Amino acid sequence: MKRAKLSTFVCAIAAFVATLVVGESCAAAAPADRVVVMYFHRTQRCPTCRKMGGYSEEAVKSGFAKPIKAGKVEFHYIDFQDKKNAALKKAYGVAGPSLVVAKMVGGKVAKQKNLKEIWSKVGDKTAFIEYVRSNVREYLK
Repeated sequence: MKRAKLSTFVCAIAAFVATLVVGESCAAAAPADRVVVMYFHRTQRCPTCRKMGGYSEEAVKSGFAKPIKAGKVEFHYIDFQDKKNAALKKAYGVAGPSLVVAKMVGGKVAKQKNLKEIWSKVGDKTAFIEYVRSNVREYLK
C-alpha cells in the first residue's frame, strides 16, 4: 500500500478506534493535529505487560492533562489479538505488546514511532515515564 493511502487508512482506523474506546464519534470533534498514544496489549496480560500499560497511561494522562482536555493528546489501550483491531495491528506492524506514538497532521498520520525501549525501562518507573513523555513532547512540537 502506498504511503499516502496507508496514512489515510491508519487515520480512519484511529478515528474508528477512538469511537470504540470513547463510545461516541469523537473523530469529528478531535483536532486534525494531535498526538495519539496507543498501548497495544494481548487479551491475556502478564504482570509486566499490565505494569507497562499502567505506566504508559500514567505518563500520558498525568503529564499532558491540558493537551488531553483540548483534544491534542489521546491515550488508548488496544487489544491487538481482538479481531476488530486487526487493521490497526497490521498498520502499525504490531507483533507483541507495544507502545506507539502517532502524530496526526491535517487528520492524517504524519509520523509514528514504536517506543521499543519500554521493555528495558519497565524496571525503573521514573525512567519509563520520562521516556514516554519525552517522545510525546517531541510529537507535540
